[in-house]
Amino acid sequence: MNKWLAIALIFVLVFPTIPLVKAQPLIVISVPQDYFEGKPGDIIKIPVTVKNVGNETAYNITVYISGPVKGFQYTMAPISKLEPNQNTSVELTIYIKDDARAGTYDLKIVGRVGALLFEKPIKVRVLTVIDYKLDIQVEDKYLYGSDIEANLVVRSLSNGVIVGTISYELYSEEGLLKKNSWVTYINPQEKWEYTVFLPKPKVGKYTIILRAEFAGITKTLTKSFLVYRRNLTYEAYFENGIIYVRVVDKEGNGVKDIPVEIEGVLFKTDSYGFVKYEAKEPGVYKIKLNLDGRIVETFVEVKKLFVNWDQKNETLIVYVRDASGKGISNVSLEAVGPSGKAYAVTDENGQAEISLNETGYGLITIKAKSSRYIGSEVSITVEKPKPKETSTITITTTTTSTHIQINETSPQIEQPKKTYGYLPIILILSAMLFGITSYAAFFMPIKLEEQLDKYYFVKVKAPKLRGIKNFKYEKVINAVDARATKGKVSIDGNKVVWEIEELEPEEEAFLQVLL
Repeated sequence: MNKWLAIALIFVLVFPTIPLVKAQPLIVISVPQDYFEGKPGDIIKIPVTVKNVGNETAYNITVYISGPVKGFQYTMAPISKLEPNQNTSVELTIYIKDDARAGTYDLKIVGRVGALLFEKPIKVRVLTVIDYKLDIQVEDKYLYGSDIEANLVVRSLSNGVIVGTISYELYSEEGLLKKNSWVTYINPQEKWEYTVFLPKPKVGKYTIILRAEFAGITKTLTKSFLVYRRNLTYEAYFENGIIYVRVVDKEGNGVKDIPVEIEGVLFKTDSYGFVKYEAKEPGVYKIKLNLDGRIVETFVEVKKLFVNWDQKNETLIVYVRDASGKGISNVSLEAVGPSGKAYAVTDENGQAEISLNETGYGLITIKAKSSRYIGSEVSITVEKPKPKETSTITITTTTTSTHIQINETSPQIEQPKKTYGYLPIILILSAMLFGITSYAAFFMPIKLEEQLDKYYFVKVKAPKLRGIKNFKYEKVINAVDARATKGKVSIDGNKVVWEIEELEPEEEAFLQVLL
């Protein structure tokens, strides 16, 4: 027997017959139509019939839709069991999202059994939608003095490219301020933007009108905003070595972040409305405030105390005056000497007395302090006064048997003769001086000049009974800068010219020159 024939016969007898085809489920998917359409926001419902045409029961069947992810959202349906030749119906949905672009898309309805996939092609058309939204991005209120930017926006809600026109107008209470128009296109779900810039507009109400037309759809948006100014007031003064500037609203509350410039240095008010500036030198300080766009300038005069002294026996007479020579009252004095300290307060004439018995003699330091002035400190040397001369008594004693003689010698005092000397002349001169000074006080302007270090000060004061008109002051001096509390100041080469149109009776004005 042939060898290979014997091997084949053994194989057939040992192993059972193997079937040529294994039994398995076979799924058929059908839908009533294979074309669907909708627009963004729509939901498409698709009835699906699933039939098992195989010879085996199908378990855990999953029916779903396969297609593009962007712009669509799908549902799925499970079937737990399907006998041979049995069919069932399920419903699948397609949600067309707002960002779905217009066009026709190829999708598939898929039935999955284990590793086997069964598909049914369908088509879905997304219809074109024309829509858009207008927006004007601007605040309702703005403080006067600020630049204003209004952002105009046209946002496409369409799923296709839209082409059209956009325009705007900006009005104030006085009429049209600005306008412009464009022909443009906007891609799906994108936006068109334009910024309207308005530099520091006046106080009042403003209105922006935004118009657009795309594919025959016209839209208009109007928005108004207000530019306002607060009722702000301020005060500026010098106290205890500090220049204070405070800004308040109409209720008296401090206003924060108000720009204040002092001598060229820019500050901003704190939460209480204050700016504080240390004044170390006397002079006239220029202050500039920006009160919601209203620029205000003012001046604060800072004065310094000047101390002079005179010794009368055991008493030190201290005089405290300002730069014009006027006595300053209520100035606190502290005198420190070898033996201790003494304190005093000046009277209405700027005068005070300090006992040298408390301070001792020698080097004495006097400090003058006032909340209204820059303080002063001087060191002086005082000597102890010599004792007064007294009369002497000489006693001579002679001893005899009967008596004691005492001779007393005392200085002879000559009685002054009654004579008036220069008294009448002094009285006449005093009367004339009083008349002249009275006339000057009531009818003549007062002008005082003084130099302190690198500053030169001039003060002019109108008399009591009449004002000053067309006042002019000229000084030949090498000046770097000059400023005044009133009038105009100019520097012409090496000459300073100060002119004032008018001063009211008893009104003062100050000139400060930086050398």
